[in-house]
Amino acid sequence: MADTTAAAAAAARERLAADLRDLGAALRLQAQSDLPPEVQELVSSWDLLFQALLDAADGQGGSLQGAEAAAAAALLQPLLGEAFAAAQPDLFIQTLGHTLASALQCCNIEALPCLVGPVIASLLGPSRSEQLDPEIRFTAAEALAALLLKPGCTASLLALHGDGGAAEALIAIAKRGGEPQQDRALALLAELAEADADTAERAASAEAALLPIAVERIRSAAADASTGSFGHFSLGPLRLMLVLTSTAVDAVRARAGAVPGLAGAAVDLLVALGAAERAAAQPDAQERGEMVRQILVMLTNLMNEDPSTYTEVFDALTSRGALPRVLALLRSPVKADCRFAACALGGFARQEAGADALFKVPRAASELAAALRRAYADGEDDPPLMGAYAAYALSALLKRIEAWRATDALARAAVAEGSTGSLLGALASLISASVCESYGSKKTQLTMLLGSMTLLNMILVAASRDEQRLRVLRRVPLLAEACVVALDYWQPKVIAVAGDIVFAVAHLAGFDPNLAAQLLVSPRGAQPPAATEDTAAARAALRAAPSMEGALRQCLAWWQREPTAGSYTCFGAESVVLASKWLLALPEVQAPAAPTPAGQASAASAAAPAQVPAAAAAGGSSAAAQPLAPEAGSGGSSGSGGGSGAEAAVQPRVCGRCGKSPEAEAPLLRCVGCKAEYYCGKACATAHWRSHRAACKAARAAAAQRSEADWRL
Repeated sequence: MADTTAAAAAAARERLAADLRDLGAALRLQAQSDLPPEVQELVSSWDLLFQALLDAADGQGGSLQGAEAAAAAALLQPLLGEAFAAAQPDLFIQTLGHTLASALQCCNIEALPCLVGPVIASLLGPSRSEQLDPEIRFTAAEALAALLLKPGCTASLLALHGDGGAAEALIAIAKRGGEPQQDRALALLAELAEADADTAERAASAEAALLPIAVERIRSAAADASTGSFGHFSLGPLRLMLVLTSTAVDAVRARAGAVPGLAGAAVDLLVALGAAERAAAQPDAQERGEMVRQILVMLTNLMNEDPSTYTEVFDALTSRGALPRVLALLRSPVKADCRFAACALGGFARQEAGADALFKVPRAASELAAALRRAYADGEDDPPLMGAYAAYALSALLKRIEAWRATDALARAAVAEGSTGSLLGALASLISASVCESYGSKKTQLTMLLGSMTLLNMILVAASRDEQRLRVLRRVPLLAEACVVALDYWQPKVIAVAGDIVFAVAHLAGFDPNLAAQLLVSPRGAQPPAATEDTAAARAALRAAPSMEGALRQCLAWWQREPTAGSYTCFGAESVVLASKWLLALPEVQAPAAPTPAGQASAASAAAPAQVPAAAAAGGSSAAAQPLAPEAGSGGSSGSGGGSGAEAAVQPRVCGRCGKSPEAEAPLLRCVGCKAEYYCGKACATAHWRSHRAACKAARAAAAQRSEADWRL
C-alpha cells in the first residue's frame, strides 16, 4: 500500500514538472510587453522557482507540504488574475486546465488551504469581470466552483469576502445552474451572508435574482428526495434561505420570506424526506436530519415574521398533510429534532386557525403532552425550550371549547402521577426556569413561562370539579413555590403576564371563585379560609415572600385600570381581580416581616392591619396618646387592637427599650398604634416614645390605609 501511495505521489510530481516546464516555455515565447509587470518579473526567474519547488517536493516524497504549497500558489497566482486573462486568454486557460490541476493533485491534503486560498483570491476577478470574453469568465467561474469543494476553501473565502468579490463570484456560479457547484455556491453564500450584512443584502436583492433560484433548487431537492435520489448538496439553497429569513436585517428577512413558493417548497421537502426513523437508516441520514432541522427553523421564522408569511406556511402545512409529520418528529431520538418540531408547532398554534388545525390532528394533544413529559424526564438541556414550546402548543390547542375532554384527561393524568410525576414536575421546572436571567433573553424566559402557566391553570380549573384531585395538585410544594417566585419576579417586569400567575397561586392557596365572591361582597361577616394541610405549601410560599402584598396590589391596580387586560390571560380580567383581592385578604400575605433586633424593627413594613383609635390615627404628640395592650396570647385582655397567635409568634419577646424578657406574672405590653413594639411597662414606653414616634406614625398610617383598601379595591 505504501509503495502504491509513493508511486502515485511520484507520478503527480512528474505531471506537475511537465506542466510547469510547458507553461514556462509558453510564457517565454510571448512578447514581454504583452504580459502584466508581475508576470514579466516571474518569467525572468521561472526556471529557478519551479525547479526549487520540485526539489522541495522530492524531499517530501513527491508531495507539496505547507511551504511548498504556498510557493506553488505564489508561482501560479499572477497567471490567474484578471489582467493576465485579458492579455493571454489561451495561457490563462492552460494554467487552469493543466498546471493548477496538477498542483492540486500533488498537494498534501493538510496543505491545500495554502494553495487554494491565494488561487481563489486570484480567480474572483476574472470570474465576475464583464470586460473578459464570456468563455474566459465561464472557465474561471467553473474552476472557482471546483475549488469550493476543496478542504479549506470556506475559511479562505470568509477571509476574502470583505471586498464583495467573493459574493459576486458565488452569485454568478449559482445563477449558471445545475450540478453540485451551484448548490455549493449557495451554501457558501449562506456562510458569507451570515457573517456580513452587505452580502446578505446583495444575495437577497432583485438584481441578483437569486431567491427564486434557491426556491426552485429546494423544490428540485424535494422531487429528488421523493424518488430516493437525495443528494448531499441540496443543503445549499435551504441553508441560504434559512440565513436570509432568520439572521438578516428586517428588510432582507421580509424580502426573502415573500419569495413565492418558499413555504410550499420547504414543506414538500419535509414531507419527502420521510419519517425520522426511516431517515436514520439511510447512508445520508446526517444530511437528511440537518435538512429537517433547517426546514423546521425556517418555517418557524416565517410564521413569526408577519401575518402573510404565517398564512403561507399554514396553507402549506395543512394542504400537504405535513402536521402529522411534524408531530412525529417529537418522538425522534435526536433531541434537536424534537426541540425544533416543538418550536414549529408552538409557532403554528400561535394563531387561532393554527390551534384549530392542530386540534383536528389525531392524538395531537397526547403527543404534545408526551413530549413535555419526555423533555422533563430526560433532563433537557438548559434552557429547557423543548418543554416550553410543547407546553405552549398544548395550551393553545386546549383553549378551544371543544377541547374540554382533552383538558380533563390531562388533569386526571396529572393527578394520577401525583407530585412526583413528570407532567407536574415539568410545569414546575419551566415556571422556575422562567426567572433565570442567565439564559440571556427575556423572550426565552417568557417562552418558558407562558405556556406552562396557562397549562397549569387549565389543569387546576379542570381538577377543581373534584375536590380530591384538587387536593393532590395543591400538595405539590415545588409547584406552589415556583408560582410565588414567578409572580414576585415577573410582576414588576412584565405585569401583563402576571394574571395567570395570580390565578394559579390563588387556586393553590385554596381559592374557590364562588366562595371568594361571597367573601368580597360581605367582607365584615366572613374571613378568608384558614390554611389546611392541602394549602400549606402555597401559604408557606406566600409567607416567605415579603414583597408579595405590594406585588399583588400593583397587579390588582393594573388589571382594574387596563380595559384590555383580559387579552393577556385565558381567564379574563375579572377572574384575576377576584383572585388578587382574595389573596390580599390572606393573613399570610399581610403577615409582618421577620423581626429585627429589639428596637430596630421597621414598623412601617411589619405592621398588620388593625383598628387604630381616632386619636392615634391623627398622630398624637405624647406617649399618653399611645395606649398599651397585653401581648396577644399572654393571658391578658386583647386590648383595642388584639392580634392573632400567628402574628404574636413572630414578634420580638423583649422590651423595645430595656431589652428585658417578659415574666410569667408580668407579660409584655405592646404599642396599640403600630403593634410592632413591646414594652415591659408604661415607663419604658414613655421613655422610648421620642425615638419610636416617627416609625409608629408611619405604621399607623399604612395600617389605616390598608384596612380601608382591602375590601374597597
